[in-house]
Amino acid sequence: MYRRVLHGFVALVVWALAGAAAAEVVRVEVLERAPFLDGRGFGAVGAYERLRGRLTFAVDPAAPGNATIVDLKYAPRDADGRVSFAADFLLLRPIDPARANGRLLYEVNNRGGIGMIGLFNDARGGNALDTEAHAGNGFLFEQGYTLLSTGWTWDVPPGDGRLRADLPTIRVEGRAVTGKVNGEIAVTRPTPSAPHIGMLSVGYPPVEEEAATAVLTVRERADAPRTVVPRAAWRFGRLVGETFYADPAWITLEGGFKPGAIYTLTYTAREPRVVGLGLVAIRDAIAFFRGADADAHGTPNPLRAGGAPAPQAVIAFGNSQSGRVLAAMLELGLMADGRGQPVIDGALLNVAGGGKGSFNYRFAQASRHFSPDVEMDFPTDWFPFSTAASTDPVTGQTASLLDRGSAAAIPKLFFVNTSAEYWARAASLVHTTVDAAADLPPADIARLYFIAGGQHTPASSGERRNFSACRNPLDYRPLMRALLLQLDAWTTLDRAPAPTAVPLLSQDQLGSLVRYSELFPQIPAARLPSRYLEPPRLDFGPRFTAEGIADIVPPTAGAAFATRVPLPDADGLDHGGLRMPEIVAPLGTYTGWNLQNADTGAPDRLGRWDGSFFPFARTENERIAMRDPRPSIAERYASREAYVEAVAAATLSLAGQELILSADVNPTIERAGRLYDRIMARDPADESCDYLKENRN
Repeated sequence: MYRRVLHGFVALVVWALAGAAAAEVVRVEVLERAPFLDGRGFGAVGAYERLRGRLTFAVDPAAPGNATIVDLKYAPRDADGRVSFAADFLLLRPIDPARANGRLLYEVNNRGGIGMIGLFNDARGGNALDTEAHAGNGFLFEQGYTLLSTGWTWDVPPGDGRLRADLPTIRVEGRAVTGKVNGEIAVTRPTPSAPHIGMLSVGYPPVEEEAATAVLTVRERADAPRTVVPRAAWRFGRLVGETFYADPAWITLEGGFKPGAIYTLTYTAREPRVVGLGLVAIRDAIAFFRGADADAHGTPNPLRAGGAPAPQAVIAFGNSQSGRVLAAMLELGLMADGRGQPVIDGALLNVAGGGKGSFNYRFAQASRHFSPDVEMDFPTDWFPFSTAASTDPVTGQTASLLDRGSAAAIPKLFFVNTSAEYWARAASLVHTTVDAAADLPPADIARLYFIAGGQHTPASSGERRNFSACRNPLDYRPLMRALLLQLDAWTTLDRAPAPTAVPLLSQDQLGSLVRYSELFPQIPAARLPSRYLEPPRLDFGPRFTAEGIADIVPPTAGAAFATRVPLPDADGLDHGGLRMPEIVAPLGTYTGWNLQNADTGAPDRLGRWDGSFFPFARTENERIAMRDPRPSIAERYASREAYVEAVAAATLSLAGQELILSADVNPTIERAGRLYDRIMARDPADESCDYLKENRN
């Protein structure tokens, strides 16, 4: 389906292939090797093979490149004074290396799960990668990319093909380490029991002897006072039917948990891991796969099997949490190997918002992140946010994300965010000053893109779930495919990509919630947000910044960083950025926000990832009857053919800018036509979202 793009290469880095020692991977074990999809061919590239295995690392805690890793000095050491740990890996590579395109596409997985095939290939099916659904449209395979992902976080539960890392626990002066840890519970339905750990996390075990001193508080919203729940009213464990099971990751509350309320558990935990080693694992795994012939025991590098050459370029991809991992690695200066050479040539940070994450402190909880009103006690968003230097007016500090890394090791960067990240993940901080007083252009090595009208996950439609409005159906995956190839060409050919496209303060495209509310049309079915994420400056105590140790748990919230959201036009569509054809020739209003419904107990709380869709009235009479200020579909387009022509013109315009690939032109137009048909056939009295259901493939 997708024509393979062949690039002539420019040598980016001269790699001295001196074995595994420099890459810190001392052992590679291939545990499973099989043809991908029984040897199915993908265009000119042919068949792929799938390899799963384990990597064993040994790193020097005194090496300058590891100096920013919290608690590494307390990890157990081997006879050579190095710290050992292990991680899973998954590799998909063309069987015939001569047909590969010479690029290694590395995914920082999200909570152990593979996402790049779903996003770029329109694929489904999870992490098993053993059915046709996992191939999707075949895009990445037809391009000839070698695909790699490795485990980096210890706390994802095993199973379902998730990639994990076994990171060491620490001891200080020979003694086990304990400390205060936060858990949080925010349910949307009444329940007697709930987990207090993060999403897809196993959590830290409590110290059993101190369980009686644990404290549970409740508040109505993040900025409300906390009320202590009597200790006798709750216990660790879960109630299933009439049977109670001891489980330190769950709490059972007398009378049950109230929907909408925010419960915070503070308890003494044990066995903190060196969580920051997960970031080192990413760095050193890439260095090994791209630069080493074999491990320390002579086992060949699986990527180099059959005489395959070393990759000529590495492109890293991170989605949401894993995009924030890449941002954290940039800030920590973890983009160079032991020789100071770059490990990544280009990086695509997708829907990461403005934050970094809980990836490098004692008792870090990697799964947590700031969202409107929830998980606001966990360090995810802190200064600096941007690739260009700025000054925090509260502290007086001037800095950028790129300050700690060697300039030669910083990859070319794409930051991509949708409307949802401006509302729920503080994305404006990537390109404004932290007081939101002025625009802040990115560093020359970075490009910033805003997908107008998009939500966190593309095309999540067909069900309202816990929300007041139908969820946003915009499918921007064609745009992501084009952006990947633009980053590829910038990385390998130094071909200039599309210019930065974000909403700007200077052009009145970005503004406050008050301004947004003034401009947004009075759509009858729409409830407007009353707040969005403005990350607070958190105070965890005097040792946190220098040592990564929290003494104030939960933290004290200080002044918030100022964030802004894309301002709407008369149709409620965001100004600025990259605009899919469905936004240029709309059938309704696409937003990056969606409010929870009343059943959740917090009807004013924004969803963490979901946007909304409000269709236009079909006819002028219908619009007048509904008192909808937006022109109807019939007033905009004389016929279905006229609408399709408008979409086609917008699609071809994007294709002319290399922002939609030729293979995506007709499917994009056809998908828009199907949405037109479903909206025109919809009964306005039907409040369901069934009309938005679309086969994602």
